Amino acid sequence: MKKSWILLILIISAVKRAIVMRKLFLACLLLIVILSGCVSNNYKDGWNFYNQGQTEKAIQYFEETRDEHCPNCLCKIYSDIGEYAKAIKYCESAVVSWKSWTPTGYSDIDKMFGRDGLLMTEDKSFWVNSLVDAYSKTGQKERAIDTLKRYVTIDIPNNSNGFARLAGLYYDNEQHDEAITAGKRAIELNPDNAVAYNNLGAAYGMKKQYDEAIRALQKAIVIDPKMSGSYDWMGHFLMEKNAYNEAVEALKKSIEVAPSIASSHEALAKAYYKMGRYDDAIAAANRAIELQTIPGGIGISIDVKNGYPVVKGVVNNGPAKKAVIQAGDKIIEIDGKSTEGWNTEKVVQSIKGTVGTQVVLTIERNDNKIKKPVTREKIVLEGAASSIGIRSLIYRHKGDINKAFSDAEDASALNPSNDLARLSLGAAYLDRGQYDESIKQLSQIKYSSTARLLEATTYAKQGKMKLAVNFYFSIMDAYPEEAISPKNIPLMNDRMALLQTFKPFVKEHRDKARSFESKGQEKEALSELSEALKTADETEVQDIQETIFSMIRKNPLLAEVPEDARKYALRGEVLIKEGNFEQAATEFKKAIQIAPYAARLYYNSALINAELKKYHEAIRHMKIYVKAAPDAPDARAAKDEIIKWEFMMEKGK
Repeated sequence: MKKSWILLILIISAVKRAIVMRKLFLACLLLIVILSGCVSNNYKDGWNFYNQGQTEKAIQYFEETRDEHCPNCLCKIYSDIGEYAKAIKYCESAVVSWKSWTPTGYSDIDKMFGRDGLLMTEDKSFWVNSLVDAYSKTGQKERAIDTLKRYVTIDIPNNSNGFARLAGLYYDNEQHDEAITAGKRAIELNPDNAVAYNNLGAAYGMKKQYDEAIRALQKAIVIDPKMSGSYDWMGHFLMEKNAYNEAVEALKKSIEVAPSIASSHEALAKAYYKMGRYDDAIAAANRAIELQTIPGGIGISIDVKNGYPVVKGVVNNGPAKKAVIQAGDKIIEIDGKSTEGWNTEKVVQSIKGTVGTQVVLTIERNDNKIKKPVTREKIVLEGAASSIGIRSLIYRHKGDINKAFSDAEDASALNPSNDLARLSLGAAYLDRGQYDESIKQLSQIKYSSTARLLEATTYAKQGKMKLAVNFYFSIMDAYPEEAISPKNIPLMNDRMALLQTFKPFVKEHRDKARSFESKGQEKEALSELSEALKTADETEVQDIQETIFSMIRKNPLLAEVPEDARKYALRGEVLIKEGNFEQAATEFKKAIQIAPYAARLYYNSALINAELKKYHEAIRHMKIYVKAAPDAPDARAAKDEIIKWEFMMEKGK
């Protein structure tokens, strides 16, 4: 090894002298010597095997031949064939060995070409990225992050692409603050890095900082108009802002750039669904399902290991399952042809065919070779579960309960742990009166306003009113903007259906209020009306509020805020001064729940929600304030604020 380096350095020096002497022919000749001498015959022979599809022979050759390039070669080969656990060992060696090659030779060559170390940067990034890929694919997220972090901060600092990828790794590991920091650094180093803006936008979105997310994604698109993922993310985040028209346009653009990505069609289906455009939603969902359907397949997923395809998973009730093919089976032949060295694409294309025709797989299991004739069928992939689930919900709101239930069952069969499959099946069970089954599905979904709403409805149908009311409160607390937005048509309809089940509950409290008022027990009457207000529908809310505010105008002493509500309001005021509007909104919400008759609480809450750009909630609370205090000195100003906020909503701010 040392001798070869000495020789290389001597040759480089000779090249330099030749260039100085302007003997270009000699310089070129010497360079040819360098380039040919840097690659041994062993190195070339191994790659010849690999390029001819003899993967196992190439691996054996490199493992047996102690060529200095072997770690590099085996890193690439094992990465290519998906053997990431084995790739790690060699990729680590490649990265380490590259560090030891840093002095003299390569830097001299780079300078000769005027590249200032570019060759090293490019080559090293390949091995580092290969190692990072291998760590990521084997679930070692922290090691992947640590490796890339060292690379961009120590080994090759100020590398914009490295920081952009680091942001992506942090995002995948749900370290969104770190992802934002890395993304910003990548942009500092290269303001035209579209990937950095994309990853930054995704991280902002996960933190619910949707405006910042959308701005970053817009910059990514300006830099690279073909960045389909950025359009896709933008569509999702615009939906979170209830800006469904804008979301549709972004998702259409994503599909225009990359028409074969099923997730974009599925997201478009969701946007149309929330707008109440159910026919358009079904068409988009159908396209998403179509893209996740194999016209003639056998229902397996595969990996390539040690040069052969290996069954990774088997679709339930698919042809392969019926033929008793199992995960871990090694496919050594397809229709009598050896699969040695085949890549994934070639295997898939050989298995696919016309529905009803047969393909014969020869599998190796426990050292036994078994021939398995399998009849091809139409195969819907597991990933289609969410698209079928959303189609089920669309059919439900169109009133086709049978199709909704059929789709929900299909979605659950494909992937029972998928949230949209669970949601659609829970909704279908609710509509069929199978309440326990409905709760079983819905309760497994962590973050969903619709799931909580349907749970509340199910409990109400069972007569468990207190539990139903508690779930309804949780929705209004966690998803105030979404819960009251008239733009989300299906959610609004589900909410109205729930409130219908609360009517006996509301009536009971109103009846008690009338009884107390007739006895002159106004405080007790006010308390009962406050309880009725919590679960009333829109028409009842207005009527109850008018009754409450009429009582207060007759007796202003009733408006005195209880101590516990006053405590929350004062805490909210402190938080406002600190600029913590999110927490301040929570404190005022608690105060209003205790004292929904206190007009000033609504005023303050409205201003806070406006600061948070939650204009639906801001407008709703300011309208209540104006109704409660129409003669207040600032009533006119309050009405003006409502007009401004409505305009801000129109602009999509």
